[in-house]
Order: sequence, then structure tokens, then C-alpha cells
Amino acid sequence: MWRQLTGARFPLRHFPLIVLLAMLPIQAPARAQLLLPGAVQASPSTPGNSTPSNTAQNPARSAPGKPKPAGLKPPAEETIFGHELSRDGVAGAIAFQRAADKAIEITRLSLAGEAISHPGEPCRVDVVADAPIQTKFAGRPKGVSRYEAEIAACPFSIDVLDGAVLVTRVPPTCDFPAADCRAAPAGLWGPPGNSFGPSQAKQLERERSHAESIMRADFRKLLTNAGKDKDAIKKIAGEQAGFSSERDVTCRNYLGEDAHGFCALRITEARALALQAAFEERAKLHPRPARTMTKKAAAKQKPAPNLKLDSRQIPPPDARPQ
Repeated sequence: MWRQLTGARFPLRHFPLIVLLAMLPIQAPARAQLLLPGAVQASPSTPGNSTPSNTAQNPARSAPGKPKPAGLKPPAEETIFGHELSRDGVAGAIAFQRAADKAIEITRLSLAGEAISHPGEPCRVDVVADAPIQTKFAGRPKGVSRYEAEIAACPFSIDVLDGAVLVTRVPPTCDFPAADCRAAPAGLWGPPGNSFGPSQAKQLERERSHAESIMRADFRKLLTNAGKDKDAIKKIAGEQAGFSSERDVTCRNYLGEDAHGFCALRITEARALALQAAFEERAKLHPRPARTMTKKAAAKQKPAPNLKLDSRQIPPPDARPQ
């Protein structure tokens, strides 16, 4: 049984797009391509033929057993360059490179989803342009670099993690009616879920334990900084209480997550960095008053009398005038 899709036009940024739709067997995902005028269609990649980067081969990127330094630093964009990432380690594809303005560009974007007319039937939309898709740096609102991909048909935000990106969008899906495809870009995009070996899984487990400790310490520090602000305490505690369930929702479909835990590690690190950023922001907005020095402490800091100077200023009794 064959399913035929009809062509349509999709706007991407400010350019008209021509949708070329392939005829595929119903058991394979329906696939559509969005082509900009003048774009050169790349040959489809075959899973397993591409050579993963060092990060994809070893997402932990450190020797097993080697402890990481205390604290976490925001991941550099370089950790996501040079290889393709997939949503949940299995669906779609996205690739990045450094832009001339030091931002990041999307060099490949393939969005997986399900058919609008037949929910549950897989489909895929490939966005092909004659130039990389530009993004805009949006600061570090949660401790990591955020970029906005202003795609008219499906805009979304990208948080750069270590060898992965967290894509957010409201609503979480994008509809492409002419392709009969409802794409779902939101989620964690990382290395293939079947690319982790046993030694890497053990290293990721150690790193997650380290990240959990840092996250708990950052949470306590932020809670202490809130002082007697009941509203702030309630908000901070509520967000932390809901984190575990949110992490489970984000990572439950990542391929092989039960075996390697890559998604949970990156989401935990992102939470720790978000708590650290919240603490720094609160410290700026609500600086704690300087502690008043007690009399006892002030007495300790009072300089001792200079006995030599006093002996020169006070003449001996026999030298006083008669």
C-alpha cells in the first residue's frame, strides 16, 4: 500500500519554500523536504556510515575514574559541533557550526513527527536551505547559552548542553499541513542512544552522582540566600520538588536511557547550572547586609600601643623642669 503526499509551499524566515514530497511505503515514515530556491539537495545519510566525533564516541570525554573538578561550568558550543544530534537519540537530525558573528548556525535540520491525518503514523520533514539557518544569541537565562531559531514555520529555542542541546517550544509541536506531518522538535537532542558502551555508561553514572551532589548543594545555597522570604522559599522548593518528574518526562523516550543515563545526566547538570545562575542573580538583586562588628571583635582589631613612641613622648622624672 502506498501513500502519496501533495506539494505545498512553506515559508522559512523570509523566503518561499518549495515542498518536495516523496512517495514512500506506509510502513516507512512519510518524508517531506523543504527546499529554498537554489538549494542543493544533499544525499541522504545512512545510519552507521557517518563518523561520530570524539564527543559522540565518548560523551563523558574523560578517563573512567578521573574525578571532575568541583562545580560546573557552562558547556561550550564547541561540544555540539562536528556531528549530528537526534531527538531522544533516535529521531530526526540537527547539526551546527560556528557562525561568523560567533553565534551558531544550523547546517542540517530534519524534524520527526506523526501524520496529522493518521496519528501514530511516523513522518519526517527535512529542511534544506541554500545557506545555514541563522540563530540569535539570547543570553544565559538558566546558566547555559540559549539561541533562538527564528524559523517561521517552526521557531524554537536551543539551550546548549555538553554534547547535546535542549530544544523548547510552545506549543511543543509544529504542523506542516501540506506534508500531513506534525513535527515534534521539543526535547533533548544528543548522540545516538545505541552509541554508548559499557565503560561509557559507568563513567556517565559517576558523573551523574557528581552532578546530583552539586545540584543539591546549589539548591541549599539558594534556599539559604532566600532568608525569610516565604514566597521565594516556596517557589524555589516547589521547582526543585518538581524537577525529578520533569526530568523523567524529558528522558523517558531517550533510546537506551535505562542503560546509559545520558539524558538524565545532562538534564541534571542543566538544573545545577540553573540553580547557580538563580543564586547569582538573587545575590545581585538582594545583597545581604554587611554584618555589624561586635565590640569584642572591634577590640581585637584595635592596634596595640607603641611603647617606644610613648617612652619618647613622656620625659623621665629627673628631666622635668624645676
